[in-house]
Amino acid sequence: MKALVTGATGFLGRAVVQRLQREGVIVRAFVRPGRTCEGDGVEPYEGDLCSASAIATAVSGVDWVVHAGARVATTGKWEEFAEVNIRGTRRVIGAARAAGVQRIVHISSLSVYDVPRDDVTITEDSPYESEANARGHYSRSKLAADRLALWEAAHGAPVVVLRPGLLYGPGKRPPLARQSFGKAGFKFILATRQYTLPFSYIDNVADAVLLALQAPDAIGRAFTVVDANVPQAELVPAYRAAAGESWRAVFLPVALIAAAAWGVERGCRLARRRPPVTRHQIQRATRRALYDCSRAEQLLGWRPAVGVQEGIQRTFASLRGAGVEQSV
Repeated sequence: MKALVTGATGFLGRAVVQRLQREGVIVRAFVRPGRTCEGDGVEPYEGDLCSASAIATAVSGVDWVVHAGARVATTGKWEEFAEVNIRGTRRVIGAARAAGVQRIVHISSLSVYDVPRDDVTITEDSPYESEANARGHYSRSKLAADRLALWEAAHGAPVVVLRPGLLYGPGKRPPLARQSFGKAGFKFILATRQYTLPFSYIDNVADAVLLALQAPDAIGRAFTVVDANVPQAELVPAYRAAAGESWRAVFLPVALIAAAAWGVERGCRLARRRPPVTRHQIQRATRRALYDCSRAEQLLGWRPAVGVQEGIQRTFASLRGAGVEQSV
C-alpha cells in the first residue's frame, strides 16, 4: 500500500509516517516548501494546502490519504485559517476522491464538541459546539472542516474522521492543564481540582490512524480517540514526579476569571474590537467532560497501548535525554 500524509512534519504527522512505515506502507510526505520529513524511504512532495494542483499531483497513485495538515497558530486572520483548514480539507478530499483513493482519514479535534455543562459524557453523536463564533479561529475552522469531511463522506467520499485529545509524547512536553503558567516555584492552573484532561499519547493516536485506514465499517464515521480522562488533582503529583520538579500547584478561581473575561468582552464590544478572550472560551476550557471512546474500541478495535502514567514518564525521559529545558 502507498499513503500520502499531509502535515507530515508536524508532531502527529511524524508519528503517523513512522507507524505506517513500520507496517510496510510506502509513504509520500506532503510538506511545505523548504521543510523536510525525517525517515528513510519517505517520498517527499513539496506543496501547499492552498494549491489544488499540488494536492492533485500528490494524491496520484496512492491508496490512502491521512490529512493531518492544518494551521494551528494562536494568532492570525480568520481568512488564513479558513483557507488552510476548511478549503484545504475540501481540496484534499476532492482530489483524493477524483484519484480513486480507497480511504481518507481526516484528523479533527475534540474542540468540535459542545460542552454545555460540567460532567457531561461526550460521544460522537453529541452536538457540535453551539457557540463556534465565540471560540478562537483554530477551533472554529476545525469544526467547519469536521462538518465538511462528514458531509463529503455522506456523499460518497471514503472518509473517516478521528478526534484525538490533548496530544503529547516524546519530544513534546505533556500539558499540565488547559491553561497554566509558572512563577516563583508555583504552577497556576486555570481549572478546578476535579477537571478532567483528555490525554492522547502520540503513538496511541498513530495506532488509531492505521486502524481507521483499514477497518471495514469505519467509512463515514467519526471516532473519539482519548486514552483516559484524567482528573487534574490526580495528574499534578504524577506530572511533578515524572518531571522531577518541586513546584506547588495553585488552582485559580474559574468563576471569577470568567466574570473578568465577560467584562473585557463587553468593553471590547463597545470599542468594536475583538476581545483577547471570551467568557465562553474560559467556560469551555474549564467544564468537565468525559469522552467516551467505545465506538473506536468496537469498530476500529482500538485501545490505548500506552497508559497515561507510562506515557508521561516516557515523554519526560525523552526530553531529558534530548537536553530539552523542563521548566514552563
